[in-house]
Amino acid sequence: MAKNTSSKNQSGIFVPTPIAVILSLLLLVTSFYSGYSWKRNNDPVTNTVDKSKSIVFEAKKTNRPQLDFYVMSFCPYGNQIEDALRPVYDLLKDRVDFVPRYIFNKIDNLQAYCKNTGDVNQCPLYVQNGYFKSEADCKKMITDAYNKCMDTNSYVKAENGTMYSALHGRQEANQNIREICAWNMLENKDQWWTFIDNVNKNCSYENADVCWEAQAKIAGLDTQKITECFNKEGINLIEKEIALTTKNNVSGSPTVLINDVLFPPESAYAQDGKGSLKIGKQYVTQDKFRDPDVIKEVICASFNRSPNECKTTLDTPTDQVQGAASAGGC
Repeated sequence: MAKNTSSKNQSGIFVPTPIAVILSLLLLVTSFYSGYSWKRNNDPVTNTVDKSKSIVFEAKKTNRPQLDFYVMSFCPYGNQIEDALRPVYDLLKDRVDFVPRYIFNKIDNLQAYCKNTGDVNQCPLYVQNGYFKSEADCKKMITDAYNKCMDTNSYVKAENGTMYSALHGRQEANQNIREICAWNMLENKDQWWTFIDNVNKNCSYENADVCWEAQAKIAGLDTQKITECFNKEGINLIEKEIALTTKNNVSGSPTVLINDVLFPPESAYAQDGKGSLKIGKQYVTQDKFRDPDVIKEVICASFNRSPNECKTTLDTPTDQVQGAASAGGC
């Protein structure tokens, strides 16, 4: 059972994990942040493709492709991939299995985990490298981060004492569970996509616990059943997600697997922003890897026999800047 020991009006206790607390300041000098938050070079690129350097997408073909997308409910880049996937889902619907997956962190030893907030003994080095104005500021921030980290109300807690977190705090972890519950209970997945869109647009990791219910009701969901699922199945659902992220070596949101093949492959990105990918007979630059039509093409390349819907060209959402954050992640 997932225990929620916090008060709804105490938003201050929903704090980010220690990694998120001081990531922006200590990323370059502390190795323990590796893998939790990253962003590739997103400089503008030209549409010119050097075909000799393009990476070929090696599709694994099946009669019914499955697309697993790993996200965090309030990672902006995860939300971006959800926006890109929605028109693909609307086009292909029951011909493809679209499956949301969520990223959690398991904490067996809270004290050991919270030591990752930083080492006050390293403050002279942090100051020297320009991350803090003074050693006093450094020590205060690290100490405050450690104290917040040790607050057990910041985590989803199992009855055996094991705790679970999400990158953007407790409310994000809670929302991850609710979104899994909603997905599992709904036969009409259109409602789930509407729910997700509502939450992405109207809620945040700071107010999700008091915001989600109205968004779910607008989408026609049974909020009581979601709450029951959260309370009875929450920990088991988290453990299943952790098993999958571990098995597939997933740590970043978003991560997309199509028939267990990573898209886009790591090798398709270039530091100068001019990486490209060959999908069937089509060449795509890395600034378009998250465009709906490109994702559609990758899925269609993964069919043994692609359906007629694959001939449809999908537009990029009007609120998505062309090529913007095409490789960012949480």
